[in-house]
Amino acid sequence: MKLANIILERSNYIPYRTMVQVVSKNESPSRIADLLRALPGVTTVTSVGDSPAGNAHVYKVKLITQKSGEEAFNAFKDSATTKYPDIQMVKVAFNSIERMKTPSDY
Repeated sequence: MKLANIILERSNYIPYRTMVQVVSKNESPSRIADLLRALPGVTTVTSVGDSPAGNAHVYKVKLITQKSGEEAFNAFKDSATTKYPDIQMVKVAFNSIERMKTPSDY
């Protein structure tokens, strides 16, 4: 059994994922993804697409938390906009937040 599975089984962390749109000040999608990955609780950030204007990028974000999905993504949104001046706005698709299975659910 992997150490990560043991830790997740014995803790109350729940993984969630949803789509997020980020508006930035002329930053590349990979740079914004790196900034988002550095936020607390974020496990995966995958680039999904860009807007024609070039300053809005869409990502699939997965995170783990002990809070509800909505609370966790609100904290994610607040952290992203306050920590990084390059990120102007974050829109979270709250209606599509999905609770993922934990190892103990299998």
